[in-house]
Amino acid sequence: MTEKEALLEGIVKDVMKDYPRSTYRMEVKQQYRNMKQVIDRHPETVDYAIEAIKRAGLDPVRSSIRGGTDGSRLSFMGLPCPNIFAGEHAFHSRLEWVSRQDMEKAAETIVHLAMIWEERA
Repeated sequence: MTEKEALLEGIVKDVMKDYPRSTYRMEVKQQYRNMKQVIDRHPETVDYAIEAIKRAGLDPVRSSIRGGTDGSRLSFMGLPCPNIFAGEHAFHSRLEWVSRQDMEKAAETIVHLAMIWEERA
């Protein structure tokens, strides 16, 4: 049991003292996992993505992201998959949007990425 899981269970047990006929069941499911665990074992995935972004005429910018993305889910399903841009703005807000030009560059990057994988196969 991790420290946070133990903390949560301790809080539940403490609260339940005031409700003696109550019961609880605690089940921990892994989600929002850090894809870095998978990607680090397959560095070519990031190298190829950076090359594809450059071939699309853009300057790559590397940054960390949280889990819960398609890339994280796919990575833990056996397909190492770093996230690359799709050009969005104002993520997860009512005003989230993406321009046609950004989507074109994202699509161009994906085409270059497929070409790089084929070239290096």
